[in-house]
Amino acid sequence: MWCENVETVDLIEGDRVEVGTRFRFHQHLDPPGAERMQFDVDVEVMALGDSSITWVARDRFQTREISLTVEPDGTGSRITQVTKATFLRPPGTRKWLYPLLARRIFRKQFRDLAAYFERVSPAD
Repeated sequence: MWCENVETVDLIEGDRVEVGTRFRFHQHLDPPGAERMQFDVDVEVMALGDSSITWVARDRFQTREISLTVEPDGTGSRITQVTKATFLRPPGTRKWLYPLLARRIFRKQFRDLAAYFERVSPAD
């Protein structure tokens, strides 16, 4: 819902989000000055807590272990995402591009998510 780069999501194994659930999503990236890259990402949920989730995402470029934690913060919540990426092949001369692109994408995703929660939060 809040990641505009994801075009479709298919549940592969399991019937709800729980440890072991597997799904695949079709994603695109638009690197500055380059052609749109489209690819599939296989995802497996590794851990699920009351306020956190950890999953592993594998695509043709890399494997990423991602954790997302939500914690109370004043009158709202703080979302912390940690991503550890391992490239499947050396990124070559564009190795500087991934962190910049990822930072831009994540920043926009979290802004969109915050705006969504502002719209759906109950009034005081």
